[in-house]
Amino acid sequence: MSKLTLKQKLRRIRLKLGKLLLDKKVASNTLEAIPKKILFLRQDGKIGDYIASSFVFREIKKQSPTTHIGVVCSRNNAYLFEHSPYIDQLYFVRTKNIGDYLACGKQLAKEQYDVVIDPTVTLRNRDLLFLRTINAKAYIGYDKLDYKIFTASVQNERQHFAQIYKQALELAGFTDIDTQYDVPKDENSARAIKNYLSENRIRHFIALNLFGAGSARRFCDEKVTELLTYLNKISVKPILLLTFPEVTPKLKQIASRFENVFVYENTQTVFDTIELIRHSDVLISPDTSTVHIASGLSKKIIGFYSSDEQNFIHWHPNNKAETHILRFKQSVNDLDFNRIQPEWLN
Repeated sequence: MSKLTLKQKLRRIRLKLGKLLLDKKVASNTLEAIPKKILFLRQDGKIGDYIASSFVFREIKKQSPTTHIGVVCSRNNAYLFEHSPYIDQLYFVRTKNIGDYLACGKQLAKEQYDVVIDPTVTLRNRDLLFLRTINAKAYIGYDKLDYKIFTASVQNERQHFAQIYKQALELAGFTDIDTQYDVPKDENSARAIKNYLSENRIRHFIALNLFGAGSARRFCDEKVTELLTYLNKISVKPILLLTFPEVTPKLKQIASRFENVFVYENTQTVFDTIELIRHSDVLISPDTSTVHIASGLSKKIIGFYSSDEQNFIHWHPNNKAETHILRFKQSVNDLDFNRIQPEWLN
């Protein structure tokens, strides 16, 4: 194993000191019947996290329509939660501002929440301070048996994050939980995408995402050309490149070199991407957020995942439809596309 850097050592010391000072058992610290008020901490949540846990809000309201659901989020990811018909209230924090955490925590303390669910893997000191300030009756975490503040903890590390959320709900008193994802829909995006596909006569197409989080999940130009050439060789289906504003000009340039490769250049938000995946036959992607969107829509998937086994356990496609996985060690650019079989696409 590689030695810890000085920065990593100092971080560990800082977290240990913070835990020593801030991790205190709350007065009640008991889980009773189904909570009247439940709060989810999702300020660091990304698109894939949201999709994988989207069922929790629906399942709470299904069993207890009067339970009040609050969600702490940031202004950057609020758009994900605003589309849910099950969430009663959103609270906003600036994720790296400890003063904002304290102010929001004091506001939440007045709300008197029964249960807080926070599945954060590694708690920073500001997270722990935030939890204490909320002053809820009970806290449910993930892998937190060594924390006094948590009333209960989901402990099985070898399971998908959807299952972790399911178990958190069970610890809060809910039963018979359906983990089918709720994929949000924006009517404006739905209308625009439907019109675009109709005008361009694009049907039965492959949705191809070329960019995941981090450089290891991003295809270089040479591999993009190689992949598109190979897909055109083994399938006659049109290919629609999923995009976002920063890369649209580049993808348009690449698409122009192929007869049946398209880019929806008006893509602005994840809701445009969701609608494109909704209309596709199959998704090819190294990005877990689009993979989970496709899973929620029961689409065929060809997913590119790193060899990190723990990450794969937590974030594999969890899909009911046909799914194929190709693994890479260092980068998606190491993948051998000949491993993609024609029958996977048709």
